[in-house]
Amino acid sequence: MPEFSALVFATAISMLYRSIITVIAPDLSRDLQLTADELGTLASLFFIGFAVVQLPVGIALDRLGPRLTIVSFMVLAISGTALFATSSTLWMACAGQLLIGAGCAPLMTGSMVVISRRYSPEHFAYMTALILTLANLGDLFSTVPFAFISETLGWRGALWIILAITSCSALACLLFLGRDRQAEGSTPESLSQMIGGMGRVALIRAIWPILPLVLTGYAALMTIRGLWAGPWLADEYLLTMNERGYLLLGMSLMMTLGMYLYGFLDRQTGQRKSLIIAGTLLLILSIIPISTPSPPFPLAAFSLMMIGLFGYTYALLMAHCRSFIPAQLMGRGIAYLTLVGFFGVGLLQTLSGWLMKHFHSYSLLHASLAAILIIAIVCYSRSKAPAE
Repeated sequence: MPEFSALVFATAISMLYRSIITVIAPDLSRDLQLTADELGTLASLFFIGFAVVQLPVGIALDRLGPRLTIVSFMVLAISGTALFATSSTLWMACAGQLLIGAGCAPLMTGSMVVISRRYSPEHFAYMTALILTLANLGDLFSTVPFAFISETLGWRGALWIILAITSCSALACLLFLGRDRQAEGSTPESLSQMIGGMGRVALIRAIWPILPLVLTGYAALMTIRGLWAGPWLADEYLLTMNERGYLLLGMSLMMTLGMYLYGFLDRQTGQRKSLIIAGTLLLILSIIPISTPSPPFPLAAFSLMMIGLFGYTYALLMAHCRSFIPAQLMGRGIAYLTLVGFFGVGLLQTLSGWLMKHFHSYSLLHASLAAILIIAIVCYSRSKAPAE
């Protein structure tokens, strides 16, 4: 139980960091004099930093184990938070975001590696969804509580609070994460063999049709929830920071419910592929109302709630891919998939910043995300059923 709690705490930290920009975006843009594309770039750098270190993270998870890997990388997140909190220029904030993203890189990945080695494959999706559901407390904290702290202490003071919480999480991981259990059937590998293992994962043909949805599914959700929902509500409906926080809290609660329901239904029905297809189609339908200019506020709020409910198929996608990955490559396999997913978030958030700078159209932004998801789900429909 202490180990499970430490994993939830660490994953919650990762979820907290990836969602805070949307709450403080107006104040951040004012204080650092950011344009729309600069704001998009700043938000995306967390995910880019998260993605680019997945190769060393995957190697470290398989070679050193989750405990040492997670604690070592969290030092980067703590350092990045301090740099971001003291930033006076865009470049300082960007450097801080990169460090935070890199530092958070093994938190969710390491948790999934622990799950894959502690539980049977048929329980992987449910246990992953359970950890993500509980860890979504971090995302919930990034709404009303973080908005309140930011209004009280300013966004810099709020970041120092997060730094303290992150330090507590690192200590919990150091104390409570168990010694790593070697993957069954694995043999010691050289460093070059371990690096080559990432390439072997990428060459598994069964996961190729799944990758477009891994790349874009979570990315679409986080482009809305993690970046533009706050500015959109402020610009379109003139909501205050606290009002935005309450609406984002509702969206996060629906994300929590959705994550749990996906895991529960997967365990009860065994129809993982069908659940992913149905959920993604419902996500697309939920985005369509806000793809029109100036939708009525009740409709816009309802759409955000439904996007939260249906948008988090990430655990099921990881479980689908995981069923094709050998046990001895599990750390690198999950790291590779995480690289794809979080690179997608960074890419979409960067492109969304460019789109907003040149067109300043939230409806066009949302329509573009829906179109991208349609292409991805068509590709996914050609994938094999999970090999379990």
